[in-house]
Amino acid sequence: MEQNKLQNLLLQVRAVSERYSRINELTGEKFNVFRILKLESSEVRMHSAFIAELLNPKGSHGQGDLFLKLFTQLFCFKGNEIDTGSCIVEIEKHTGFISEDGTEGGRIDIVITDGNKNSVIIENKIYAGDQRNQLVRYHRFHNNADIIYLTLDGKLPSEWSKGDLLEDTHYKCFSYKTDVLRWLELCRKEVAVLPIIREAITHYINLVKHLTRQTINQNMQEEVSTIIKSNLEEAWLISENLDNACQKIADDFFDDLKKTYEEKGFVCIHNINLSNNFTSINIWKKNWQNVSISIMVHSYGKNMIYGVLLNDSLENRLPDDIIKELRLMPDNTGTGSEKWPWLRTLEKPYGNWNLLEVWKAILDGTMKKVVMERIDRLFNATEILDEYFAKKG
Repeated sequence: MEQNKLQNLLLQVRAVSERYSRINELTGEKFNVFRILKLESSEVRMHSAFIAELLNPKGSHGQGDLFLKLFTQLFCFKGNEIDTGSCIVEIEKHTGFISEDGTEGGRIDIVITDGNKNSVIIENKIYAGDQRNQLVRYHRFHNNADIIYLTLDGKLPSEWSKGDLLEDTHYKCFSYKTDVLRWLELCRKEVAVLPIIREAITHYINLVKHLTRQTINQNMQEEVSTIIKSNLEEAWLISENLDNACQKIADDFFDDLKKTYEEKGFVCIHNINLSNNFTSINIWKKNWQNVSISIMVHSYGKNMIYGVLLNDSLENRLPDDIIKELRLMPDNTGTGSEKWPWLRTLEKPYGNWNLLEVWKAILDGTMKKVVMERIDRLFNATEILDEYFAKKG
């Protein structure tokens, strides 16, 4: 009887989903320029660039400091009187080489500076992890700036990044899910009679809702909520077991990946547990020592990264010239970590394990093809390791 109730609930929700999927196709809700161009996970080229353009008083939108005023009213918290009309907006501002202790230098995602040298600093975190003393560097760059730590869900920065800085005193946390959406809605309202700007903002609003897992069609959300309300016990049971079901799917996926590479003659271990942070699968050639190709899932954001991983052993540490060569390999987006000389985030949607698309891709075999392509490409690019270990014997 219990199983029949669960099946009935799932069938009701599926019927609603399919109906609204057809509606979305008829209305064009699914069409999104940014997603089509595969820019949704690009912090610099997409999110920082678009937000900075809206904030720029001299931006191509032609609305002067209108959007910037709305932003400062919602986000600035230190009481600095920002002269929005005189502001200069910079992306990826270089503040010097990063010092040995990580407290000075580096690049800042967005810096807004007015004619009186008041500043707003935005650290834009979509999927990237924190860097050592990152917020400390920003505070030292301008100790009275409004430092905005912006993430999809408003999570706190790590101790690794903030050091001794205090929330709401030195920096403040905001989210795309609520805060950025509120600002964008206000911006769109102000340009209701300007269709090109209005629709560009609408596309970005829909993208943000997609990234923060918010249903665009509110009517569907209300219908599903009503169904759940009438079947609360069954819905609760499904919710309690969803993580377990996903873990089993992940186990099967990584077990299969491990078996595939072992059959190719590689050594492979994995300890994937989606309830833990920094859980990984490591693959290496039999003659490699203390270095592997690693795929890691961060449970707090369930984002997947991959790269060349060095272990903590100083005894068998790779020579500096070899590490330098690894850092210089193409497409390296790492931040200079000692452990990860080469590092990338797996592109969307495959790099975000909070998305349903990932689990569908695992079940239909697409994810395995994507991951193996990246792994094989790295093995082909690391010939320098083969030569080094061959000489070392």
